[in-house]
Order: sequence, then structure tokens, then C-alpha cells
Amino acid sequence: MDRDQIAEEVLAAVGGRDNVTANDICMTRLRILTQDPALVDTDQLSAARGVLGFVKRGSNGIEVVFGPGKVEAVHEALVRLTGIEGADDAFDDLGSGANAPIHVHITQNALRDAALAQSRTDEAPAHAGDSVDELVSLLDVIADSDDGGDPVAPLDEDDETAVAPAAADGGGAAGGAAPARVLVINGPNINMLGIREPDIYGTDTYQAMLRVCHDAAREAGFSDCTCFQSNHEGDLIDAIQDAYGSYAGIIINPGAYTHTSIAILDAAKAVGLPMIEVHISNVAEREEFRQVSYIRAACFETIIGLGVEGYRKAMHDMAAHLGL
Repeated sequence: MDRDQIAEEVLAAVGGRDNVTANDICMTRLRILTQDPALVDTDQLSAARGVLGFVKRGSNGIEVVFGPGKVEAVHEALVRLTGIEGADDAFDDLGSGANAPIHVHITQNALRDAALAQSRTDEAPAHAGDSVDELVSLLDVIADSDDGGDPVAPLDEDDETAVAPAAADGGGAAGGAAPARVLVINGPNINMLGIREPDIYGTDTYQAMLRVCHDAAREAGFSDCTCFQSNHEGDLIDAIQDAYGSYAGIIINPGAYTHTSIAILDAAKAVGLPMIEVHISNVAEREEFRQVSYIRAACFETIIGLGVEGYRKAMHDMAAHLGL
């Protein structure tokens, strides 16, 4: 788990460091008090890696639910990013939140469901919703263990703040099908944008790139944009596999793994989702070893040298490819 990246994604979703007035933790929840609650993007917050859900506290408080053992590390990173030490008394006037539902972000995953079904020892057939039921049960346990005792919100399609599971076909775009979701995958060192060799990669930060992706996704007509980054090859492979049955397309910048990883190419071919390769720098004019791209064999388009705006072009080109 990259706790710094998760904290950055959460911070961007709640309106940036200037919008945070206090923070603290309680059990599995990261508590954040905001200056202007209108700046909180709950869709972006739900899409942050490791976030299981959220619950609002009062008019300007929000609690972000993480799994056990994660919230402390993310809180430490958030304190470093904001310079604001934890202050639990800042939340005293917000009430317990006992009547506020936890809004659950669940991504249905066909590969994991299949593995779950194969691992069952009884003869009863597994249902597609079993993994969802199990996660809701986990959140029930989390809610009961927290001081607020907040109930888990039902996955109500009329509730705009609750995120329902994605369609099994990844959210096809045309003909009145379910809304399309897009996954952005970034490889090693991309989280260092703005610091890393600015003469090559520019001065735009990783947070700026996230904003471009989410803004462009909305412009292009996607219902949801999830951004994932890891410095580890296996994590990128897992993200590609997890996209099967959940996303309509993938925009990928594997970083240096572009030139070395046959395993990432194999994962991309296995899931067979439409994919666009993006590189921030103009790799065509760089070192000889960067002229090799394994992932390109699984992509219908390659975009290079446009900086973080390359992600915007990729988002619109993916939408056009899917017929949005």
C-alpha cells in the first residue's frame, strides 16, 4: 500500500489541503473536517485506492472508511501533507453520526467471483453478488465496532451518493447500456511528477494529472474514472486483471515497465479490454532502450510527448472508440 499516494488522492478529493481544517482517526475511519463541503468530490473519494466507503458527519465533516490496519498509515501521511496534527475534539460538535449511512463503493469483479466460487467447499452454487454480500458484511462489522455504529447504506440505484456495483460487461457505452467506467493505470515513479526530472516530464504534479483524468472523464461521458498507481509490476498486473468485467477500457502508462514487462502485456491480452498507451515524455526521441514497448501490442493507440494533457486526449479517444 502506497500510503502517501492514497493520502494524496483523498486530499485531492476533499478539496485540497487548504480545505482541510482538522483531521483525526477513529477505529477504521479517517476523519476530516472541511472548510467548504461543496469542494468535496465524493465520486473521486470513492475511487481512491483502499477506500471502502464514506459517511458524512455534520455539515462539513466526513469520515473515510478503510480496512483494518490501513487508516493509521494514511492518517500519518495526511498529517505530513497538510501540516495539521490530529485533533479529535474538533469533531465533538458534529454528533455521533449514528443515523448517517455509510456509502459503500464496491466494484464487482468477475475474476475474483470465479475464484471465490471455485474455492467454496460446499456444493451450493456461488452467486454473482456473493463477493458484494461479503464486503457489505465486512462493513457491517466495521460499523458496529466504531463508536458511531452507523448502518451500511443499501445499494439503492436512486441514491446518487451510493456507488452501485459495475455491470458485468464493464459498462458498455451504447444502446442504453450501463454507464461506461474507465481505469487509468500508472507505473513506477509517476507519483513523483513535478519532482522527477522536470526538464523531461514537466512541472505538473501527480495531483494535477489526477485532476486532468477526472475532468476529462466527465467531459468524455464516462460515469466513473479510477486512477491507480504502483511502483510494483505485480500490482499493475493485478489492476489489469481486476478491470475485467468492471471497466469499459484502460488508459495505461506502465513507466519503465513499458520496455521490460512481457507479464503486463500478457495480462492486457488476457482481459482483452480496449487499451491506450500514454507516455508523458516523447519516448521516440529518448534513449534506445525506450524505443521498445511491449504493451503497445495490446493497445489500439499510443500517445506520447503531450505531458499530462496526453491523458485528456486518451480519455476522449477512448470514449470515441467505445462510442460514447
